[in-house]
Amino acid sequence: MRHNPKTGELSGYYRLVESYRDMNGRVCHHMMLAAGFLDELNADQLNLIQKGLNVRVKGLSNELFPHDTDPVITGYIERFYPQMVKENRIDVRSKSSKNKEWQTIDMNSIRNKDIREVGVEWLCYQAIRQLNIDTFLESQGWEQDEISLAITHLISRAVYPASEYKTGHWIRENSAVCEITGYDVQKITKDRLYNISHALYAQKESLEYFLSHRTNELFDL
Repeated sequence: MRHNPKTGELSGYYRLVESYRDMNGRVCHHMMLAAGFLDELNADQLNLIQKGLNVRVKGLSNELFPHDTDPVITGYIERFYPQMVKENRIDVRSKSSKNKEWQTIDMNSIRNKDIREVGVEWLCYQAIRQLNIDTFLESQGWEQDEISLAITHLISRAVYPASEYKTGHWIRENSAVCEITGYDVQKITKDRLYNISHALYAQKESLEYFLSHRTNELFDL
């Protein structure tokens, strides 16, 4: 009950409240609408307005109510529902999500497996592409599979400098580098990494010459 400034008397000040239990089982309340003074409405009308708003909030059809519903009730529903939306008291589904099925997920029940790092690997891959190292190796007659393995190893050296044995283990267990370069992770072995290192070193002078010109172009030196 509150003092109604319009009538100068105590009147009912109405709110629409949602009750729920939190993750600890404690009952909580969420105010969805401050409707204010509704002295002009009787108990049955208030009840129908509340039910009508529930239908709108849940996104259901209006089949619960006959077509000859009191226009006063309909008017209040059409007034209060936009107010709830505007004040962000309810979640409103967008048009693109109307045909989608939504489920509530207990975040504590989620378990992850095969987690891999991708951030630094992706950054290195972008640098290699800007330097056109893949284009250079292709011009030297390298096969695409060899180029992918070489880039995989270059990125791995930058991110996780270690022996070929440890690098192979890191690629298979921790990194998503092969998903970026397109090389089959099941084919990664220390011997293949060792051999591709030798193949890259055989291109040392021509690759350094190519990179010198390429960085001049990139940075306008």
